[in-house]
Amino acid sequence: MRVGLVTGKHQIELREFPDPTPEPLKAVVEISHCGICGTDLHAYQEGGPYHAAICGHEWAGTVSGVGEGVERLREGDRVGIGVASACGRCRECRAGDAAHCGAVLMGMLGMGPLAAPHGGFASAISIEAARLYPLRKEISDIDAAMLEPATVAIHALRRTPLRLGDAVIVLGAGPIGLLVQQCAFIAGAGCVVVVEPEPHRAQLAESLGATLVVSPADPDFEAKIRATCGPLGADVVFECAGIPATIDQSVGLAKRGGVVSLVGLATVPAEIAPGSWLAREVRLVASLGYLHDEFPVSMQLVADGRLKLAPLHTATVGLTALEPAFQQLLSGDGSVKILVDPRAD
Repeated sequence: MRVGLVTGKHQIELREFPDPTPEPLKAVVEISHCGICGTDLHAYQEGGPYHAAICGHEWAGTVSGVGEGVERLREGDRVGIGVASACGRCRECRAGDAAHCGAVLMGMLGMGPLAAPHGGFASAISIEAARLYPLRKEISDIDAAMLEPATVAIHALRRTPLRLGDAVIVLGAGPIGLLVQQCAFIAGAGCVVVVEPEPHRAQLAESLGATLVVSPADPDFEAKIRATCGPLGADVVFECAGIPATIDQSVGLAKRGGVVSLVGLATVPAEIAPGSWLAREVRLVASLGYLHDEFPVSMQLVADGRLKLAPLHTATVGLTALEPAFQQLLSGDGSVKILVDPRAD
């Protein structure tokens, strides 16, 4: 079985893995679609160590076999990938902080017993059944493959103090930014300003209901934001670009006493002006991944039409077109979410 892996800087290989078989407490899933995530792109750009288990971690498919001890799933179930429930045994769980379970975090990072031998750029995968959740019948295969990043956005909103009517700024209209934009309105934001330089992504943010979309290169950038959010600045700023420069910029766009929520993953150090952060008394929130019980929330919002995933879907390719798809997403042509269908080749 061929598996797509990022193996170095600007290097993707299709490697042969044994066909998966059901093992105790695990299920084998025939993968329908797998999304290319921003972390996959960062690994491809930078060439640092990248766990095979998280190379392609946004996928959905159909159970083709279950191992001994698996009771919740059966052959033929449509499932998505997520994280397991808290283990109840690690130090965080024993301290009463199940939301930060160490075992769940290790699995999310591609390590430990909850990690699979490879990611979802493959025709099938064997994985801990505890990490799978049944899909609602209303969820299409395309939407199912984007539920994982949707749940990242939902987790960010659930961690961020946002009040009814708040003025919100979202920096970056990539997949996560576009999902955070929608979730902010669902959570009660009064207005949502999206900052995005790329024209196609900016247009998509506008079509998804942004109150204002503005380019950071616009000479009237700050004036337009203040005219929409109010002269004091935004109540909440979501940093979804994952760019070092925008982390400090987030504080300047928030009102004094406002909230800055870090969602985008910057993989290199960022410089900040701590005096400005201190003087503005901003509250900083960070979110990584999601919790197991947030997936039903994602599915409900997608099923009832409040959270739209299909507009983010740029294209679907087969495994042999994996590297060109990476290059397309990094080209700046406005592509948002490319899915890989291993059955397409």
